[in-house]
Amino acid sequence: MWISQLDLTQWRNHESTRVECSPGVTLLIGPNGQGKTNVVEAIRYLATLGSHRVATAAPLIRDGADSATIFATLHHGDREVSTGVTLKRHGSNDATVNGHKAKVSDIPRWVSTVMFAPEDVAIIRGEPSFRRGFMDELVLSGSPSMVGVFGDFERVVKQRNSLLKSLRSASRQADLSTLDAWTESFAQAAAAIVSDRVRYLRDITPLVATHYDNLAGGEDIAMTYLPKGYSLEDTSKEFLTQAIMDALAAVRQEELDRGMTLIGPHRDDMELTIENKPARTHASQGETWSLALALRLGMAAWIRDTRASGDPIMMLDDVFAELDASRREKLVGAIVDYEQLIITSAVEEDLPAGLEGYRLDVREGVVTPR
Repeated sequence: MWISQLDLTQWRNHESTRVECSPGVTLLIGPNGQGKTNVVEAIRYLATLGSHRVATAAPLIRDGADSATIFATLHHGDREVSTGVTLKRHGSNDATVNGHKAKVSDIPRWVSTVMFAPEDVAIIRGEPSFRRGFMDELVLSGSPSMVGVFGDFERVVKQRNSLLKSLRSASRQADLSTLDAWTESFAQAAAAIVSDRVRYLRDITPLVATHYDNLAGGEDIAMTYLPKGYSLEDTSKEFLTQAIMDALAAVRQEELDRGMTLIGPHRDDMELTIENKPARTHASQGETWSLALALRLGMAAWIRDTRASGDPIMMLDDVFAELDASRREKLVGAIVDYEQLIITSAVEEDLPAGLEGYRLDVREGVVTPR
């Protein structure tokens, strides 16, 4: 897969920007704060319907504007597909595929990306939310239709938490039948997410280990899903639905006291280990970067092998500035044969020697060919 044209309107600091690309390497070069990351963030948004930097859509819309639009022309082999999303400050977002109105949740079916960013080190060293974010991006990469399940899950969590808060202030004799209904809906959506998280983590672990060995050499890598309060004895959706419902029943009083949902994928974690030691607490700076890169490389190799669209669009956002010369060269060697690479850099000196491609300048939200 590759993108030939990206149009941004009122997106971040881009009032009206067109970026034209070809297969191979495209280099976006310009000082920090000029809008390079905003370009690759927009492409990633089409694949995940989310940002790696902010949790809500409002910051993605240019100051003073009511909406922002991303429009992309993509190529899947001989097939050309145009996709677009309009984010609104008020009301529902809109989407199109080949000029026809579509559900926003349909867009990730047509766009496949893997993005490397300095923020990736938080997957290794940061709070559990960063690792949950990685796992959810992995799920969407393998099953784009899961966008709908994630949307349902977020909606049910909000409804269930609202109900728990209202019950907290109600009589102890309050009718709990409505809570039971929301609990069942919650458990079904939660089980679907957990089942895919576990399955896909198992799939990519050998690929991550291989890439880590190439980057750092020789150390054993493991990735383990950590459920909170329920069993992973069986990872089928049926078993998990019941296991989560049983776990919720066991903590019902605590949930009523606290007014929040205490069990589920929004509270789970994963453990990354190097030579059987937790990477979060024991990895050196070099090991942390190598593992973060290996996670993305493993994801990319897995997408290439499993999705009909083939290669994902590979995007590196100012990553080379964080790496030593050896890791730069090894990273380029691992990705150079992907159909399309889009790379941002503040200065050309940070780019590995010999990395050639179509070069674009980015200044104050304006992209121009060099």
